[in-house]
Amino acid sequence: MLFDLEPKSRREDLYDFEAELRNLVNGIINDRITVIRGLRRTGKTSLMRIALNEVGYPYIYLDVRFTGRPRQADLIELIRRGLEDFLARNKPIIDRIRDALSRIRWVRIGASPMHVEIKLGEFRRLSIGELLNAINDLGTELGKPVIIAIDEAQELSRVTWIDFNALLAYSYDNLKYVKFLISCSEVGVLDKFLRVNDPEAPLFGRYMHFVSTGRLSPDESLDFLRRGFEQYGVRFSDELLMRIVNELDGVIGWLTYIGHQYVVEGRQSLDEVLESATALALNELRNFLANRSPRHRVLLRELFVRRSWRELKAVLETAEGRPINDKSLYVLLRELVDHGIVERADEDYVIADPILRRAVLRL
Repeated sequence: MLFDLEPKSRREDLYDFEAELRNLVNGIINDRITVIRGLRRTGKTSLMRIALNEVGYPYIYLDVRFTGRPRQADLIELIRRGLEDFLARNKPIIDRIRDALSRIRWVRIGASPMHVEIKLGEFRRLSIGELLNAINDLGTELGKPVIIAIDEAQELSRVTWIDFNALLAYSYDNLKYVKFLISCSEVGVLDKFLRVNDPEAPLFGRYMHFVSTGRLSPDESLDFLRRGFEQYGVRFSDELLMRIVNELDGVIGWLTYIGHQYVVEGRQSLDEVLESATALALNELRNFLANRSPRHRVLLRELFVRRSWRELKAVLETAEGRPINDKSLYVLLRELVDHGIVERADEDYVIADPILRRAVLRL
């Protein structure tokens, strides 16, 4: 169903992303590292899951959404859950998986019920290279690659004690049966994490296949809403549908949320539904702003509408009562753009997400 809030896993539930899906499947089959990039709520996770099911390779799925500053315990739990899910989804080859994972010194697999334990013991630190080697051994035995799918991979840039760039390069060069599928919402952060333009980076010069997601056009947004409501036997006036289209600027995640609120939650007022969405966005925004400079808040409130560099600099200088140098403003705006909160619009800047634009007025 189009209005299901959970990420889609079947092609028939995916709205009009056929070109992106073909491109993604082609990348997974033919390339070692494939990256899905796009703003939040533009269908990346659904595209990832459906492509993984279409390709049919065994895969380990890691949803990297840390709360707060990640510790080693958080990374351990992420890997533990990923391996446990991998075993549960692959009953026909479970013995081969158990055999491969048993070669990792810090992994223990228990039974009744089946579960994974990670015991570092004397090793103290995770050896991700050891895990990658075991996965490659499994792929070699199966005669097909194993995909490591990392959702919201930019979060790994906050794990400062492991050089993931070097690990990706090692796998790329040495592990024929390991492939990576990476998604990210914070494109600038991921570019820094992968260091795609850094000639000193371990991954520099290795080919990566990129797939991008974007907004729906107004006509596509209208069609998405009509088809979604038809699945529930519900009809709304074109006037209401066009108002929703105009409010949400083609962000499919918000279109899905609004439709779900109407047909599943039973809400009748668009203003009420938008209020619920704004509350969600406001919580995300507050989490981002925690422990950041008050200047971010000043800029975001101003970026409810398009603003030029000159206008933003004047706003900060007025707020602080003193001159602001260009480098300071550049760093602030670069961070907001890198995290996918703000986007460039020609020579101006504006908040990328239409619901986030509503939320900033409540900061």
